[in-house]
Amino acid sequence: GRKADSEMFHTETKLNGIRQNPQYSLVGIQPGVYIIGMKDQFNIHDIETHPLRDHMQCVMDEIGFVLFDKTNAKSVDEFGPYFIEQYILLDALSKQEVAQNVITYYCRHKDKLERGLERYNEKRGKGFICWRFLSFDS
Repeated sequence: GRKADSEMFHTETKLNGIRQNPQYSLVGIQPGVYIIGMKDQFNIHDIETHPLRDHMQCVMDEIGFVLFDKTNAKSVDEFGPYFIEQYILLDALSKQEVAQNVITYYCRHKDKLERGLERYNEKRGKGFICWRFLSFDS
């Protein structure tokens, strides 16, 4: 059979203690460095008093909704709310449909994905949870 698109990234999960239907926050510090916390642990109100606040670049919840972003990046290859690495993590941790869709589009239609992001104005939110607002016309 054909490999899943996410398998093309050669990732390996050594231990996954995340249960079915988890609720968590994923904090991006820099490429390859993330913190996983409880659902409301890294909300916009608590970030200001968090000891790592100066290092936090973006925060997403378990479905990919962007709670905080100071990167202003709009590319799947640039660290920020659309960075492919975060969606690989979301897929590995909780098999989210949005993450799987992003990975499939990244592998098969990356040019369309980037063009859709270029045109997307983020008025309805950031991150691919806003997938339905992106235009993927050729």
